[in-house]
Amino acid sequence: MAEILFILVTVYAVYVVQSVITSNKTKQAEKNPAKKTQEKAKVVDNTKNSVTDKEKPVVKKDSVQRKKAKKEVGKKEKIAEKNTKMPAGKLRDPVTGEEATIASSYRMLRRWIKEALVKEGLVDKIYKTNELDDAAVEKINIAIGKLKKIEKYQ
Repeated sequence: MAEILFILVTVYAVYVVQSVITSNKTKQAEKNPAKKTQEKAKVVDNTKNSVTDKEKPVVKKDSVQRKKAKKEVGKKEKIAEKNTKMPAGKLRDPVTGEEATIASSYRMLRRWIKEALVKEGLVDKIYKTNELDDAAVEKINIAIGKLKKIEKYQ
């Protein structure tokens, strides 16, 4: 009876050790998804080598085209970032004399600044948060830059 109990405990211990090892491997694989894609890429490369040598230059051209496309997207993103940033500085309320810094987003601007934009005719209306899109934000940023140049708000 003791021998059977010893064998069962040993088998259970081996099972526990094996499950811990396999769970650690899966956790590492989840942490490093790049390794999975690299392994898949190696498999794909091996199949391409066995097919023909003519396909390799096409792949190189694709990679060059991808790099050019990434550079163009990067340039567009930089231009978009410049347009989406609020101009820095301070504005003075001509009525109360309060000076307020220009917040980093339209949502955080003081109410009197938003009203001044409409009053000066730089923006059509005071936008709600859900009405803001890229075009509206760009229009607002340009308007704030113009508002900064108006003498009574300096």
